[in-house]
Amino acid sequence: MFTRALDLLGVSLGEPLMKPQADNPKGFWENEFFYEVDLRLLQAMGCHVSGYGTRDQLLKVPGLCGLVERSDENLTVVENYLADQFEGRPFWGWKDPRSVLLFPFWLSSLVELGFRRVRPTVITRHPASVVSSLARRTDLGALAPALGCSVEDLALHMWTAYSHILLDIVDETGCFVSLHEWYLDAGSARDELARCRDYLGLPGDEGAMRAALDWLDPGAVHHREPGPLEGLAGADEALLLHEDLAGRARAQRAGWRLRFAA
Repeated sequence: MFTRALDLLGVSLGEPLMKPQADNPKGFWENEFFYEVDLRLLQAMGCHVSGYGTRDQLLKVPGLCGLVERSDENLTVVENYLADQFEGRPFWGWKDPRSVLLFPFWLSSLVELGFRRVRPTVITRHPASVVSSLARRTDLGALAPALGCSVEDLALHMWTAYSHILLDIVDETGCFVSLHEWYLDAGSARDELARCRDYLGLPGDEGAMRAALDWLDPGAVHHREPGPLEGLAGADEALLLHEDLAGRARAQRAGWRLRFAA
């Protein structure tokens, strides 16, 4: 939902975008070009193309990015797509969860293509909420037995690995960090969108802000407290990771608000 809000605030997402599905009628707002590149990169590394795996398997992926050949031909394909879709558009981006694993590839490729102002944004959710969501995926249910664990254990493995990598990205870039639940309340949603708008350097268009908030419709979705993680291997590590990310988000938000209190 955050990606579409950024689109309404002025971040171009390019085309084609994935079509909505029955279980996600508001759409994924994921660009098929970046999806295909990420799929092929993971396939070339011998990784699961959906970015699935155990904690230890996934934590190795960023280090494998340096082994991927960034040929002139491959970079030209990316460069041509970016020129075709985003020429004359100063603000653009994409969402694909697997790009977290492949961040070293994308950062170095974009810098090589002349893009210096790369601004990642991180929205984190409580691990229990993510585990509940991922556990309903049929493809994950088929993979878990092959890896010798339950679907819930595998989902937590994945959340933990991705969050470790996200913390590395935050440390490397000082990027924007926010919490999913902050977009379920009208007041905090406006503040967070404004904070991200400032971080990205987007113009302060009130009409665009209203459109983004109307689309998010904060308050219409009742926030459910995440369930327990007891009994899942790695629960303590996941909770500590979540608190680390949440603490960084709270610190960033407090610093942003201080600018207006002075």
